[in-house]
Amino acid sequence: MKSFQEYLAESKKSYTFRVKVAGDVTAEQEKTMETLLSKYDLSSFKKTGKTPIQSLPLDFPKLKNKEVNMYEVTVAYPTTQYELTEYLASEMALTKDCIVVRRPNEPYEEYQQPVEERSTALLTDSEYKEVEKINGEDFYGDKYNSGFVKELNDILKLQRKERGEVIPEASDKTIGTDAKAKFNTDAAGNTKSPIVQAPDPRKN
Repeated sequence: MKSFQEYLAESKKSYTFRVKVAGDVTAEQEKTMETLLSKYDLSSFKKTGKTPIQSLPLDFPKLKNKEVNMYEVTVAYPTTQYELTEYLASEMALTKDCIVVRRPNEPYEEYQQPVEERSTALLTDSEYKEVEKINGEDFYGDKYNSGFVKELNDILKLQRKERGEVIPEASDKTIGTDAKAKFNTDAAGNTKSPIVQAPDPRKN
């Protein structure tokens, strides 16, 4: 039988994000960002590039004449782009217009990657071989949300097990579908609205 540590190691996943900050970023600010991300069990922090000053920088439609600093970070604790954006903006005293967090495999990110120039017209390819097939369920929707919530629940169970807490099974009737309702709305005394049962003030 596997030990808890072995099970935890096998179930551990990594989550990679691209953090983009518009404007000048000092070495001290980069160090602060790296320290803040350690909250999510940071395993990798790397600056991947810096664009020249652009009149209308990509990802920052409200800004003008700004350079963009790009970082690739990998964490072990599950989180979302929105949560990281809010957290970093708040802790680093940045406006949300100056920071963007994305996943590397997002269609928008793939669109910005440099591609080789074509020697022939795209419309001459009747099979559209260059078109990437993207499954929308990998990025949003009920299936994506359910999978993310399941990952959070699995991690929570591991943490509770590590603390020695007893985790009730789904078959436990106190939490299962067989549990009796706390309030019986089918009882005879609960079939009338309290408004109807209230005395009519006009009869006083």
